[in-house]
Amino acid sequence: MRDNDMSGKIQRNMDDLKGFNSTILEKGLKPSVKIISKYLREAGNFYAELFKIKPDDRVFFIKRLCFVDDDPVSLEEIYIPEYLVPKLSGIDLNLFSVYETYKMFGINLYMAEETLDLILPEPKDAELLKVDKEMPLMYFQSTSYDDKGRVIEYDKNYVRGDKCDFSVCFFKE
Repeated sequence: MRDNDMSGKIQRNMDDLKGFNSTILEKGLKPSVKIISKYLREAGNFYAELFKIKPDDRVFFIKRLCFVDDDPVSLEEIYIPEYLVPKLSGIDLNLFSVYETYKMFGINLYMAEETLDLILPEPKDAELLKVDKEMPLMYFQSTSYDDKGRVIEYDKNYVRGDKCDFSVCFFKE
């Protein structure tokens, strides 16, 4: 069982703004990531508008597979403007988390906005996650901001619902 869940699923509190590694380590489990791809690309119109940069400015694209105790649980596609972490190409993201990298560059994560949907995976993604291509995945889109109000990251996260549960706490105003 993981984190008092009878189903054996990993529980994650959506109220906490934490990275994958720290969340999993707190549960006494072993996180690991495998970088599928990492490269610079032009921002284009969508990411230029999102990050308040020019369309021909560059953003890092990172696709990584996240594991818990050697089981694949999620696939992430992360976009980060180059001007924020210009030396990201030389950082081994198998050793350092993205959030640790932000700290190295003096970036203080402040908040994130996230949406959730259910989608069917692309066949290659289903294969990476070791799921049937007809099994819906939880699909999170997240925009993260630093304490200066800058958008520092846009993330698409495909999560196995058979491995993870998420909770949110609401307060009455």
